[in-house]
Amino acid sequence: MYEAYWNLITTPFRNTSDRKFFFYGENYEEAYLRLLYSVTQSKGLFLLTGESGCGKSFITKIFSKDMLEQGYQIAFINNPDLEPYDFLQQVVYEFGLAGQGKSKVELLRELKNFALDCSQKGKICILIVDDAHLIQNRKTWEEICLFLNMEEDGRFLLSIVLCGCPEITDTIQKLPFLKERTGIQYRIPTLTCRETGEYIYFRMEQAGCVREVFTMDAVKDIYAYSQGIPRKINNLCDLALLLGSGENATVIDRNLIRKTVEDIQGKPTTSVSK
Repeated sequence: MYEAYWNLITTPFRNTSDRKFFFYGENYEEAYLRLLYSVTQSKGLFLLTGESGCGKSFITKIFSKDMLEQGYQIAFINNPDLEPYDFLQQVVYEFGLAGQGKSKVELLRELKNFALDCSQKGKICILIVDDAHLIQNRKTWEEICLFLNMEEDGRFLLSIVLCGCPEITDTIQKLPFLKERTGIQYRIPTLTCRETGEYIYFRMEQAGCVREVFTMDAVKDIYAYSQGIPRKINNLCDLALLLGSGENATVIDRNLIRKTVEDIQGKPTTSVSK
């Protein structure tokens, strides 16, 4: 809606996992490298945590796309709060296997045979559980632990990535059978003020912007409001560009950011005319 006004070729602040907009900041690169190391070195279970909206899902989705391109087998679970049997059935389904009407024993056998066959072909099976902090059933956690019993020649047949908000760490601390099997973990910190500016300028550049639209003062206020959380930055910047186009603004300044924040918070603000 506002792309033409700001001379952009696409919308810069969508909350989607488009590789073009993956910001290779230091912390995101560290998270990606640890993910890669955990999987390729058969470390079993990797725990990726961070505040809601900090980019965990973005990283794991980009990572899974990269692994699929290299021939890895991926099961991505994004609604994990399931009963144990349903969770197992969903994992089998996501790996492309037929699990309908089969018993738990049959499902586990089919999953292990599949993972073993992949291993013998030099491929790795990866289970990524997004929003894992939502899992409430202890038995479902035990089911996840069972996957780590699948081994061959001292290597895990299944690499598991648990991705969730910080409270998942407390949950795992209370589950010794899972805590002992956690190989590597990483908590993604929020962006600093400097990184927030770099993030905004990077996204604008990727969208075709050839000048600095957001002023330094605007960036500082964006950081203050968002606390360096990318999803909040995206929502704020996207709306600011829309409001700015409606006001025929030449830049997004501190005043426009203030109006945008008021709009997000439901306070009266100038209507958009374009």
